[in-house]
Amino acid sequence: MIKKIFHIIYNERRENSWIVVEIIAASIMLWMAFDPLFTLARHDNIEDGYDIDGTYMIDFAHYEPYDYRFKRANEQAELKGESYIHLHNIVRNLPEVESYCFTTQTKFPGGNQPYFTMGYFRDSINLGGDQEKLREIIRKESLAFNTHEVYNIEGNNYFTTFRVKDALTGEIFKPRKDDTEGNIYVSENLAKEFYGSASEAIGKKIYYGDAGQTISGVFKDMQLIDYCTPPQTIIRCKNVQPAEYRMINLHIRLKKGVDRVAFEKRFKEEIMPELKAGNAYCQSFTPNEIFREQMNETREIPSKLTMYNSMALFSLFTVFLGMLSAFWIRTSARKSEIGIMRSVGASRQAIIKQFVTEVALLVNIGFAVAMLFVLHYLYVNGFTNPLDGQINIKFVDIGGPLHFAWVTAATYIILMLFAIAGAAIPAWRITKILPADALKEE
Repeated sequence: MIKKIFHIIYNERRENSWIVVEIIAASIMLWMAFDPLFTLARHDNIEDGYDIDGTYMIDFAHYEPYDYRFKRANEQAELKGESYIHLHNIVRNLPEVESYCFTTQTKFPGGNQPYFTMGYFRDSINLGGDQEKLREIIRKESLAFNTHEVYNIEGNNYFTTFRVKDALTGEIFKPRKDDTEGNIYVSENLAKEFYGSASEAIGKKIYYGDAGQTISGVFKDMQLIDYCTPPQTIIRCKNVQPAEYRMINLHIRLKKGVDRVAFEKRFKEEIMPELKAGNAYCQSFTPNEIFREQMNETREIPSKLTMYNSMALFSLFTVFLGMLSAFWIRTSARKSEIGIMRSVGASRQAIIKQFVTEVALLVNIGFAVAMLFVLHYLYVNGFTNPLDGQINIKFVDIGGPLHFAWVTAATYIILMLFAIAGAAIPAWRITKILPADALKEE
């Protein structure tokens, strides 16, 4: 039967050549449309590594000299610090608050612009005080990590507030009680790349310039925003002086079971207007989910997702119409041939099997040629980076054989289904007609 089918395909090579060209074009078009979707799907399954549901950032500000509420007598550094400490204490002692932490303005999971710090080294560098040479080495040879800074303030618990998990135990990370500014915590991907595993990284040192910092814990990787590869991250604790309190933000997590809507209304209407001390006041009260959404929108992630989904749907619809109509017309044009086959005793199943086999062979030929073009494209350009052009964040990793296999398989299956439908449905309808009617001239 296969020999017979090859003979039929060869005899109709002029008509089939156009169909093969269409299959090649459809295969390339569909593959290119699916490629970014598979990349996005992989990264959509990445765990955040933290939980900001039920957490809020309370931002305190300072009246400027031109504000009528400004009081020059409160501008002493010590009084400034005491004002902020007083306001922080009011908020973190609210009965609805389960835990809290203090961070700098832009350094917490999913909160704002990621902060990447250069100047880290695996080994100590001793340049004898030559700062110019040190700056040059940092510029050329140092490592850059996403850095979060938290503060050694009584009750401060960054990991509990954001539900950051320990890479070794899977439980909420618990810092060592004797940690100092010389200790840091690193993400699991950083530990694996430089030390092989999370357990091996414990006790090792990373040098910031010429100062060694000991790794005293490893936490789960944290995805800063949607569809990004979690960056290698360092969390370091800092001691804080009273005057520095105005430069930090307070984050709180509500207790389980607290009505968030009711709490937000009470905070804005009753608590927030009263949060004033000296020249300090509460400027904003914002759920951390809002910051995550703002980061996504700033990088145009929602609009790009819509664009790629629309492109894929358009490609799918176009290929569906093209493939279905091409094979439908090809099969319908051989109505008399089907009538002859029926008149000599061929069963309906045998006729449909022949036409489906012909279609499958044509699809395989066209698809194989199309994949040669795709492989050449990948060699020159690589896999699609749907969120390319973003600053400081590695949104997608390089696709590999598995990625290629999944996209290719999906493209092949859809093309084959469309082609088989375009041949099997009209063939089935024609076989239901009496042979004599099928042989009539139209």
